[in-house]
Amino acid sequence: MELSFIIIDDTELDHFIARKVIANANKNYSIKSFLDAPQALAYIQEDNHDEDAKIILVFLDIYMPLMNGFQFVEEFEKLDQAIQDKYYIAALTSSIEISDINKINSYRSFRTRITKPITANGITQLLNKIATEFGIELD
Repeated sequence: MELSFIIIDDTELDHFIARKVIANANKNYSIKSFLDAPQALAYIQEDNHDEDAKIILVFLDIYMPLMNGFQFVEEFEKLDQAIQDKYYIAALTSSIEISDINKINSYRSFRTRITKPITANGITQLLNKIATEFGIELD
């Protein structure tokens, strides 16, 4: 499996929707879920997982308690570059505020922005983009 997923969102309903949409795209994708960003960051820092994954696509909610998506990315960008290179972070948000969009665009680790809730069309477009960019064959 060349692609796996991490969902970081404080809302269980958004996890459910994301899991369903990802599973409908391919039932074999590995999906790891976190309800809070510090726990997800600790998992990523371990860097001993998803050895078969060429790219790990992270859906990151930008507004969460404890640590929001922006704070998560600030900490993520302090990690070793070899770890960072494994991850493709998509900002997950329902916000259409220009200030939020500009802030998302100001971080190099946010590769794209996805509107909540994730849709089948949205995931298909994103997967095709990633497949082309990284030379991944989608199953």
